[in-house]
Amino acid sequence: MPTCNIIKMKHLTPLHISTGKENQYDFAANALHSDTLSAALASLRAQQGRADDVATFLNAFTISSAFPFFETTCFLPKLQGKINVKVVGREEQTFQKQLKRLRYIALPLWRQLAQGQEVTVEATQLIDDYLLEANADFVKPYRSQVVQRVNVPRADNTNANPFFFNWTYFHEKAGLYCMTDAQDEQFDELLSLFKLLGETGLGADRNNGGGMFEVESDRIELPDIEDNNHCALLSLYLPLEEELALLNLQSARYELILRGGFMAGSSEESLRHLRKRSIYMFNVGSVFPTTEPLTGKIVDLAPAWNDERMHPVYRSGRPFYLPVKINDV
Repeated sequence: MPTCNIIKMKHLTPLHISTGKENQYDFAANALHSDTLSAALASLRAQQGRADDVATFLNAFTISSAFPFFETTCFLPKLQGKINVKVVGREEQTFQKQLKRLRYIALPLWRQLAQGQEVTVEATQLIDDYLLEANADFVKPYRSQVVQRVNVPRADNTNANPFFFNWTYFHEKAGLYCMTDAQDEQFDELLSLFKLLGETGLGADRNNGGGMFEVESDRIELPDIEDNNHCALLSLYLPLEEELALLNLQSARYELILRGGFMAGSSEESLRHLRKRSIYMFNVGSVFPTTEPLTGKIVDLAPAWNDERMHPVYRSGRPFYLPVKINDV
């Protein structure tokens, strides 16, 4: 069975990933996506004096979005569309709505679905938006909590402004992980950058310890499929124009997601309030009826701003995907 390098983010401190909207603290994004991760790594690399080859660096590997794990169990996102899962002792119409609400599936069950097999589970294996292995010892990997905070202006005679802040708290035995096709020296460099990212933090409020983590590398087994007829995205994907015909969108199962937000990661503090240009990408879990290799592209979302300090704002739409076999269900 083929294997893949993974990077685990463990012992995560409270995390807030912005949605990119005006009320960016009230609500947090519900996922840490591949373009955010790769951009954060590229930014750290540029701060180390290697800013002249950012696009080359991003083109050298692909990385998945970050998915939860609990203890030794890794989860992957539910594939778009109807999945071939049956619940013991229940009629199909009584559990289909619950299956539609699923977000994550335990890796062993995901492997079976990716091989075109029918998966039969007990009702107790459906907890919230997770599909678990039988008799799994499970606690939800993370929870969200909104806390009230106060912004105290530095100027005298100015009122303090209360606001709400949405934190994601992780269980001590849980965290996030991502998959990558990077190998050898490239993987070693990514691992080194992830360790630095864990020390500096991800997301908002890093000055107060937000989004920090420890890093561990590992390998996981992937489904071994010889007669695959589709591919499934585990990252965001921005196709090349010539790839659109390969995707057969009329038969595909996909979701689009708008990417944009502020230049919060810029090394130039005076540019961090500027909005990047926005673009739609295919979301994780999207399934395309093709076995052709997909390349995707990297785009520069820097705003049109007349300032000599403006720099490229690269976002990677290069896909990390796995072959799957989809049967009519």
